[in-house]
Amino acid sequence: MQSRRLLGGVVLALLGGCSLPASVVPGEPNVSKYSEKAPKDYAACVLPMWQKEVSNSTQASISNGYRITAPSIITADEVLDIVKSKDGSRVSLYQGPPWAKSGALRDAVRDCL
Repeated sequence: MQSRRLLGGVVLALLGGCSLPASVVPGEPNVSKYSEKAPKDYAACVLPMWQKEVSNSTQASISNGYRITAPSIITADEVLDIVKSKDGSRVSLYQGPPWAKSGALRDAVRDCL
């Protein structure tokens, strides 16, 4: 019985330490904006700014747009979804806890609108 509790505690601790973008994305975005730029153009504006702040930021294609991810060693990754909208893009920024948010990445999101 004790070993099961210990094993369960270890598994929960390991899972709690994961910092996958999916752990951030399902909730409400910290920033949700509209841009008149196409997703490709908006991503081309934001990615270099994010890479300047977090050198290993990456861009991936998702359904109807792009996802830019800035990995974090300490907490959940910062994730920006850029999805095709009627006449431009819907931009959604997902950030971790308040003490871990990057103001520079948030500024880049707003500067590229």
